[in-house]
Amino acid sequence: MKQQHTHIDLSGVEEQSKRFLAGGTFNWTKSNASVWAELDAFAIQHPVKRAKYDFRIIQWSVAAVFVLLLGISGFFRFYSKTITTQAGSHFAMSLPDGSKVNLNAQSTLTYHPYWWRFERKVTFEGEGFFEVEKGKRFIVISKFGTTQVLGTTFNIFSRDEVYRVTCISGSVKVISKSQNEVILKPNSKANLSPEGKINLIQDIETLPEISWKNNMFLFTAVPIREVFSEIERQFGITIETRIDSYTLYTGNFSKNQKAEEILGYICPALNCKFVRKSEKVYTIIPDEQ
Repeated sequence: MKQQHTHIDLSGVEEQSKRFLAGGTFNWTKSNASVWAELDAFAIQHPVKRAKYDFRIIQWSVAAVFVLLLGISGFFRFYSKTITTQAGSHFAMSLPDGSKVNLNAQSTLTYHPYWWRFERKVTFEGEGFFEVEKGKRFIVISKFGTTQVLGTTFNIFSRDEVYRVTCISGSVKVISKSQNEVILKPNSKANLSPEGKINLIQDIETLPEISWKNNMFLFTAVPIREVFSEIERQFGITIETRIDSYTLYTGNFSKNQKAEEILGYICPALNCKFVRKSEKVYTIIPDEQ
């Protein structure tokens, strides 16, 4: 089968291309007036429609965005995290700025992690040792008082009607509910009463205040009810007592000991004895012998 070769004459196209590149004119099959007339007719038959806007929809959209942003900011502001230690347990934790808190048994700390960069504030009940990184004001709010620092180490005891702050380093401002306040320096502590009075004690030995971090509990002329309460917290037991709870006691115990061993040497010093009622309940009664 023979192949057929078709020749296309492109000389005219080449000539038109040269004229186009050279900026020449062209011969069109329609006049300029005819082209414009057709464009006008097309525009009449296909008018441009103006978009209609419902400003109520726009307002609702803006309001929805505002509510969404308000909700997000509210979440970051009020979202809180709570750490609670159970009886017999201690817990060491870090806050968002690197500050550290060591919590004693049966203590609770609450803070706002997403708002921390704007306000360093915690709510606290129990006992804890704070090591605060330098920065903005650091606030600890408890039932009977508020503690404010910039960067320091201190211990807070806030249980029942006892509120005690001990300064280890730096300086600490303690404010009572009645707005009385005192500045603590190292080796000093403040006892706050439920009525808002502040008792400042300076030049103290701070070891008894923070020895609990090492599982040692030291007491000097402390009401026996506080000693029994600490034993209950550390061993998860209940101690019922029939003796004067305000009797003062001086001594110590270790968390590495057994509860009965500790009661065994505390009770004789108070002229009393303990009776085990059940696995986790003990009764302290006067020793009639």
